[in-house]
Amino acid sequence: MAPTSEVNMPEAGELLFMQNENYSLVDALPYIDTQLGSMQVAEEVKKLIDQEMGTFEAKDYLAALPLQTFPYLETEAMQAEFARIEARMPFRGIDVEHYTVTEPKGALAKDAAAWRKATQAAEMQLEHNRLRLVNLEMLERWGNKAWIAHSAVIRATEGILAKETSELRATREEVNKKRKLDHVTCGNELRRLALELDQYRVDNQVAEEGLVAMEREVRRLRACAEERNVNIDDVDPEYATAKRQRTQENGDAKKEE
Repeated sequence: MAPTSEVNMPEAGELLFMQNENYSLVDALPYIDTQLGSMQVAEEVKKLIDQEMGTFEAKDYLAALPLQTFPYLETEAMQAEFARIEARMPFRGIDVEHYTVTEPKGALAKDAAAWRKATQAAEMQLEHNRLRLVNLEMLERWGNKAWIAHSAVIRATEGILAKETSELRATREEVNKKRKLDHVTCGNELRRLALELDQYRVDNQVAEEGLVAMEREVRRLRACAEERNVNIDDVDPEYATAKRQRTQENGDAKKEE
């Protein structure tokens, strides 16, 4: 990963996709686009994507983001456990013998250390049972009240979460409604521009056909004027200029002959 000094860190409020070049050119109108379900359009889209992927150079999109840290995985106990897993050593379960009370027998019957260990195990079991009795007494005395208080907290939490969920859904609906309204507005504008473009094309075609017809009629009238020796230089300066050029070119050609 590149050093922080060489990476363009995202600005405050900047989303990840905004780091892509020309991201603003990507747009869609799913609420009004009726061609998304067409197989022909889908094949054309897939073809364009395949062409782009052929020249696409992968980049590290997470280079500008800091590495995530997990302090609780860096403790001594977790590091020891990771080392055990890496070494493929079996997992050591709970040592239940530590909680069993057994009477030393045989050679251990005369061992003071063995009796001391058994005594400590018995004392630990007695303390454990005493704590169990205390917990049962507390449960019998305060269990109902504690459960009622816990239920009240749960209901209040449920109400808060339900309210937040309702607000988020309402916000989502507002966003979707606004998007749909924007898309419909853009769609109407696009359709208006498309109709206007089609009308311009029709008008241009009609104008071109009219120009062709007028040029054909002008050529016919000029031909008739030449056949009848009618001088139209004063009403058709363009024709007069072209006629003088032809006369001059013919004269130059005869001189060269």
